[in-house]
Amino acid sequence: MQPATNEADASSTLRVVLLLPLESAMLRRAAISVRDGANAVLTTRKADVSVRECSYSSDGVVAAYSRCVDDKVDWVIGPLGRSDVTTLALAKVPALRPTLMLSPLGTVPPQPMAVLSPDLESEGETIAQQAVEDACRRPVLVEASGALANRVSISILSFWRDRVATPLMQTTLGARHSWRRLADGWRRDNVDCVLFAGGASALSELRPYLRNMTIYVTSASYELTLERTADWTGVRIADSPWLVDAERAEFAAYVPAEAPSPTLARLYALGVDAARLAIAAGRDSLPPTFDGAIGQLTLKDGQYRRQPMVGEFRERNLVKVGP
Repeated sequence: MQPATNEADASSTLRVVLLLPLESAMLRRAAISVRDGANAVLTTRKADVSVRECSYSSDGVVAAYSRCVDDKVDWVIGPLGRSDVTTLALAKVPALRPTLMLSPLGTVPPQPMAVLSPDLESEGETIAQQAVEDACRRPVLVEASGALANRVSISILSFWRDRVATPLMQTTLGARHSWRRLADGWRRDNVDCVLFAGGASALSELRPYLRNMTIYVTSASYELTLERTADWTGVRIADSPWLVDAERAEFAAYVPAEAPSPTLARLYALGVDAARLAIAAGRDSLPPTFDGAIGQLTLKDGQYRRQPMVGEFRERNLVKVGP
């Protein structure tokens, strides 16, 4: 009778493959963070979940999938890089299993694939909405240089064009020596809040010129440790609940021993959500809505749309805004 029992136990075990670029020089640190977040969840279910790590380099995602995935696998978590997600979505693999890919695809994924990915665009929209709810009378969009800043800027402008009747002033942040003059001009124009699209260093240097204005940012601006945000009190941010509402009870079991940087913490939270979703789905469909570590998630056309959380920096702390 014992073999039959073992066979029954094996058939009830949820088999999960972590398909991550652990051999890629460029993506290794990100992949480790995602892996650690997923394992923090999956190891709490050792009795009924079997996990296999399947690493690959930058040019081997399809071969790795074919090597590690068979028809007994229940969930694949990964790949992580945008190009790898696109490559895998277009590939013909021997055994295509439910797969939760971790970067945007740009189109509806083939079944049974789905996409889970944090995105700056949802954060730009959320922080613009928060500025409207805070009754900003005369806001200005300030864009620093860089591709991430441009993505944030485009998302804010798109939201404003579609949802707000009043026009949004916008400007590009030029050389540092011109910032005081720029801020003085905003005060003369009665600007009361700044929608900022740029990185942490530019925000820290610009902040002293904007003492009487509320500043709204996205995760693209929050790369520093909290200890280095002492001057950011009053700055409002759209980001992952994992960072904004870190004391939530449902996160407690998965918090790492050492706090990573904000950037790596978001990737860790992505791994946490991917594992939680796989467990919630089991051998059934993914849940249509999910209260995630990277945001409130809604599944549509094979992709989870994300609603980030709004927080506010208060003397080296980041606290949730609202209920």
